[in-house]
Amino acid sequence: MNHALANRSANAVFLAYHSVAERGAPFLTVSPKLFERHLATLRRLRFRSGTFEDLAVVARGERLPARTVFLTFDDGYRDNHSTAMPLLKEYGFRPLVFLLPRHVDGGLPFDWPEVAGHCADHPDEFRSLTWPEVDEMAGEGAQFGAHTLTHPHLCTLDDESLATELGQARALVADRLGRCDTLAYPFGQWDERVERAAAAAGYDFAFSLPQGPQEAARPRCIPRVNVDLRDNRARFAFKLSPIGRTLLLSSFGDRMRDLRRLRRQR
Repeated sequence: MNHALANRSANAVFLAYHSVAERGAPFLTVSPKLFERHLATLRRLRFRSGTFEDLAVVARGERLPARTVFLTFDDGYRDNHSTAMPLLKEYGFRPLVFLLPRHVDGGLPFDWPEVAGHCADHPDEFRSLTWPEVDEMAGEGAQFGAHTLTHPHLCTLDDESLATELGQARALVADRLGRCDTLAYPFGQWDERVERAAAAAGYDFAFSLPQGPQEAARPRCIPRVNVDLRDNRARFAFKLSPIGRTLLLSSFGDRMRDLRRLRRQR
């Protein structure tokens, strides 16, 4: 197994963020103060930012020149520009942001069913970046990929809809920014059919999130560890450690997520 690509080595760490804001959904939002603490920890531990070019190095099984953290951001919240980017610049890091291009066209509110309630409660936070903001971030070192057109559950789509979601999103981002080789699956969900469709659409790499234990890793199913408001110093350090990420991406981590879901339902 390629341990670095599988997010289980000390050499490469793949983290998933969403919104950086004072207010927002509990499991999608990190406060600016907490985010700054994370960046300070990463700098103290001498991590450097991973880029899409570094991702190709990892996929080839080659060793990166230093400890590298891939700071990915799903959905393209506008606070990625207003709040996260200034902090990233201050601490010497750069983000990898995955966009919903039709939302970026108008800086639209996020409208898929799973976040509709959050958008109603936090309309200022649950809104997309605009293309001028994307262009400004790109000029400051941010890199961008696609996150589909409408944020669907890809595994439930028929083949034609799946191809449209992946192919058109890639084309729209590439048309605006010049390239789009990397995808983040909505909700982190994928299966082998979705993986094949991502390859057919032209993506070289794709990121997932642990919906269950993810022992395998290939260029189009790279597991990340989600980061949210619960990640204080101890939890964040655990997620940075190889043993912590190994456990979180294993069947043990899956059982712990199931227990947490049951507790929230009671």
